[in-house]
Amino acid sequence: MITVSLTLLYLLCYTVSVEANSKKMEVLDDILQRLRAANEGIAQAKADFSNEFEVAKSKLDRFNDTSSSLGNSIRDTQIELQAETDQITAMQTTLVDILSRLNDTEQDLEGVHDDMSQSEEKLESIKESFNLTLSKLESGRKEEVSSRWDVLYSEKFLNKKLTREMTESKELESTGNLLGLFVGMNITDDVINYLKRRHEEDMVCLHSGI
Repeated sequence: MITVSLTLLYLLCYTVSVEANSKKMEVLDDILQRLRAANEGIAQAKADFSNEFEVAKSKLDRFNDTSSSLGNSIRDTQIELQAETDQITAMQTTLVDILSRLNDTEQDLEGVHDDMSQSEEKLESIKESFNLTLSKLESGRKEEVSSRWDVLYSEKFLNKKLTREMTESKELESTGNLLGLFVGMNITDDVINYLKRRHEEDMVCLHSGI
C-alpha cells in the first residue's frame, strides 16, 4: 500500500516536474525569441544609424568642401578688393597731383593773361604811335612830293617846252629820271599834276615793298 502511494507520489512529482520543465522551456523559448527580436532590432538600428551616419558624414564632407571653396573665394575676393583699393588710392594720389598741377597751371595762365593784357595795352600804344608816325610820314611824303614838283610852276618852266638842259638844271636835279620821259613836251598844269601822282604812287610802292 505504502509502495503504491510512493509510486503515485513519484509519478505525481514527475508529472509536476515535467509540467514545470515544460513551462520553463516555454518561458525560455519566449525569452530567446524576444532576445532574437531584440538583437534583430539592435542590428537594424545599428544599420540605420550607420546609414544615417554615412549620410551625415557625406553632408559634413560636402559642407567642409563648400566651406573651403567659399573660404578660398572669400580670400580671392579680399585680394581683389585690396588690389582695387590700392588702385583707387593710387588714382586718388594721381588726381590730387593733377589738381595741384592744374591749380599751378591756372595761376600761370592768370599770370600769362595779365602779361597778355599788358602786352595788348603796349601793342595798342605802339599801334597808335605807329599810326601817328605813319600819318606824319604820309604828310611829309606829300609835302616832299608837292615841294619837289612845285618848282615847275615857276615862270622858268611853266608852259615852256621841256628840254634836256632843263632836266639837268640845278632846280630840277631832285626830280630824278622821271622828268626825262617828258622831254619835248610843254610843262602844263596837267603834266605837273601827273608827275606828282606818279611820284606819290612810286613812293607808296616803295614803302609797301611792291
